Amino acid sequence: MSGKLTVQVEAFKPLRSNTLFGFCTFVIPEVRLRVIDATVHQSHGRRWIGLPAKPQIDRDGHVRRDDRGKVLYTPVVLFTDRATSDAFGARAIAALLEDYPDAFDEEAAA
Repeated sequence: MSGKLTVQVEAFKPLRSNTLFGFCTFVIPEVRLRVIDATVHQSHGRRWIGLPAKPQIDRDGHVRRDDRGKVLYTPVVLFTDRATSDAFGARAIAALLEDYPDAFDEEAAA
């Protein structure tokens, strides 16, 4: 992220399911942006933040699913380049761990 913007955690709700460890609200005060319900994930030693998305809806108003029956989602907000996305993710994870050091503990998110 150009200019080293601050990423703050406003709230974290643990919820453990597969790679999901919970939902987080982040604030970037310099641009007065609040990101609500970003997903927090961990798998195979890697941690990442999923920006909010909405379920895909077909012509008949039904939620679309993949071959395994999982709901398909469409991004609501995206960074315009990978470097910025990675920088935000790293700062968001660091801020989360600063405020919620047990965010990735298996027992805490159960």
